Amino acid sequence: MAQIAGDHYTYMSERSGPAPRAMAALPAGPPRLVGRGDETARLLRVLEPGPARSPAASAVVVSAVSGLAGIGKTALALHTAHEAAVVRGWFPGGVLFVDLRGYDPQGKVTAEQALGALLRALGIRGEDMPPTQEERAALYRSELARLADEGKPVLLVADNASTPDQVAPLLPARHEHRALVTSRDTLATLPARQLRLGQLPSADARDLITTTLTRSDPDDARLDRHSDALDEVVGSCGGLPLALKIAAARLTGDPGLPLATFAAELADSRTRLGSLHYDDDSVRTAFALSFRRLAPLPARLFRLLPLAPGSDISTEAASALLGRPARGELADLARAALLSEEPIGSGRWRMHDLIRLFASGLAHEDSARQRARARKRLLRYYATTARSATRYLWGQAEGGTSGPFTSREEAIAWLEAERPNLVAATRMAAGGQIDLAVDLTYGVSIFLHRWGYVDDNLAILSAVVPAAEAAGRTVWAAGLRNELALSLADAGRVAEGVEHLREAVRVWRRIVRRRAAAAPSLALVLANLAFWDESPERRRAAAEEAVAITRPLVQGNGLPPPDVELAGALDNLSRALADLGLHTEALAPAREGVEIRRRQVASAPGGYEALLADAVVNLAARLLATGETAGAIDHAHEGVALYRQLAAESPKGSGPDLANALGTLGLCRARAGQWEAAREAHAEATAVLTQLERPRPAPSLNLLTAALAEAPGDHESAQAPAVHESGDSAERP
Repeated sequence: MAQIAGDHYTYMSERSGPAPRAMAALPAGPPRLVGRGDETARLLRVLEPGPARSPAASAVVVSAVSGLAGIGKTALALHTAHEAAVVRGWFPGGVLFVDLRGYDPQGKVTAEQALGALLRALGIRGEDMPPTQEERAALYRSELARLADEGKPVLLVADNASTPDQVAPLLPARHEHRALVTSRDTLATLPARQLRLGQLPSADARDLITTTLTRSDPDDARLDRHSDALDEVVGSCGGLPLALKIAAARLTGDPGLPLATFAAELADSRTRLGSLHYDDDSVRTAFALSFRRLAPLPARLFRLLPLAPGSDISTEAASALLGRPARGELADLARAALLSEEPIGSGRWRMHDLIRLFASGLAHEDSARQRARARKRLLRYYATTARSATRYLWGQAEGGTSGPFTSREEAIAWLEAERPNLVAATRMAAGGQIDLAVDLTYGVSIFLHRWGYVDDNLAILSAVVPAAEAAGRTVWAAGLRNELALSLADAGRVAEGVEHLREAVRVWRRIVRRRAAAAPSLALVLANLAFWDESPERRRAAAEEAVAITRPLVQGNGLPPPDVELAGALDNLSRALADLGLHTEALAPAREGVEIRRRQVASAPGGYEALLADAVVNLAARLLATGETAGAIDHAHEGVALYRQLAAESPKGSGPDLANALGTLGLCRARAGQWEAAREAHAEATAVLTQLERPRPAPSLNLLTAALAEAPGDHESAQAPAVHESGDSAERP
């Protein structure tokens, strides 16, 4: 019977029948839940009944499981509910289960409808069912309060909720009860403990498929014969349980389907989503249900995100793509489990591979012109910001700031974080927007070189140089050919690099005949050729020509303009002279090169230290060759100290140079008869190289190894570490 007072309804049930049991009300869970042991344990800790310990604990404890469509939320909830209610018997009042169908295109279950279903499960007859949502909610709370008073706590499982207002009226009011909610969206306003599901690790994903296949046919020979193909299938599914379930169903339903054939079908990104469809299960359909609920602006950003060439995107880059601040839209996509911020608070967003394929398939919803503009905004953002960051590498940030950066450390951190995206963006721009491709290359190439990302640097230069030539941009192509040559040398392909330098010299000579102002660019390439050419005589000639071009351009303060590379030409002239046996003649250009580098460091701190280190180590070697051992030791010490600082900032980029400088210092110590100090330098250099994944040769270390082998006294002969033969290393002049 109902007692009515004003607009308040209190229901007093006279029923004393049994409450619904878990076995009767709860759908079957998965036969075996793979890879969710930690998540199950976490939910069980929250679901376990216990007395209220504080006023805050007097409310019902709610757990909300969220995540991408097909990630296995319902399976986890049902498995955990069975474990809690059936196996452990924590809920003698039973389990109330309701599928809210929050993403059903035919319409979601309203709170009023859900309350009616739950009341019927609690035994309320049709004629006793209240007509309004408020009345049903009051009766529902009264029934649950009765069960709590009888010591019969209930577990509510509300599956597939899409909004908090679907769930809030269903939550029990007594702390004895528990509620478990699943949703693709993060129901942030729901008073719940959130658990966000991620994709399955590869081993668990593989186990899910093999378990399904062996359950159907324990003798399925495909698992033993085609293990590699099975790994490819698992990889294409991206750890998404729905995709894995469909893949297993297709293999089970077609026992004659070779794993290799199915793997090849899934490997094609154009057909993968279509292949992940079986009966009523479809990955594409599952994603579409989430996407169609988005507001227009987040939906537009979602469609544009596949234009980003990297595996993740920053908030700032996404804002450039959208053409307006995008943090809110990114958060909307994350709440809908179509995107994730990894790690939380980092401002870096990642999209599941299958979601990216789905989003790519929506490109037709925007015009080609809109997408082209969005892509150009993104590339311009990367190019402009990379240029600002690179200014710090040359010590050129004015007033302590450059673009969005306020410090060198901040700029380098951005370059490190964005490196894969910058490389991918540069290669993408080379396919049709050569101006942005060149701008990006100059913005990122020096970082890639100095920080030792040889393969990345070679990848962008190998794409952009031919693209610039094909576009008729002769000057750009000639300038970047110089960078490509040095990148090839970094990769150990010295002969190829030298050929590119020679071609760049030929091109710049033609350009200089038409435009004399381009002479410093010719001198730069000649200076590099003076380091890498195999002939000391040709190296000497190239260096002397480079010096002759650049010396008249030195300014009144003794500094060349930034684009004039006199110091590098002098350094390499001294090396060529030394290789010709002209050690005394090699001293003067080496000394002059060091003095120029010192002035450059003083004028732009943080920009020229690597070049100064190279110059002083070269001078140390020249001094040692002329018998000036004390001066050689001093300069070698200075070079080692500089390289230690640089290697601390960039181990991959400056580690090999540090090892070479230590080798030079060790040779100086050995010449002075300081054998123990020489061995210490050798040991440190060896340790530096062995810590590198891809060490370059350190020629002076090889000489030191030989010197120590002939050292007087009883000691073990030093051994040089094995390195890839790739020629000397040199900083770009």
